Amino acid sequence: MQLIKFIVVGGSAAGVHLLCLWALVNQAGFSAIIANCMAFSVAFTISYAGQSLWTFNHKQHDLKSSGLRFLIVQLFCSFVLNQGLYTLLISYTSLHYLLASFIVLATVPIVTFTLSKYWAFK
Repeated sequence: MQLIKFIVVGGSAAGVHLLCLWALVNQAGFSAIIANCMAFSVAFTISYAGQSLWTFNHKQHDLKSSGLRFLIVQLFCSFVLNQGLYTLLISYTSLHYLLASFIVLATVPIVTFTLSKYWAFK
């Protein structure tokens, strides 16, 4: 059940990420790489709220310490992996920026789930 909740929350955050990315590139005129950083920030907020309050049950962990650990997981694993893989795909392939983002958003959560479950929200 926890994995399903993680997927639902992560899928919602990924959807927000893609929507923000599209809006920032197509409506606001940002470069895809800069827009990806900004979209990640918005999606992070949604992801933390959902993972903390629903997936990993906030009553079982200290929100202050889990919040810091989750931020570390997101910044150093999810963000670095996300931005690194995204930049590589944008720079070295002819993939559309949204497809590149979708590919990254579908692969990085494996690392994020493992670290969230066994470290951030333990």
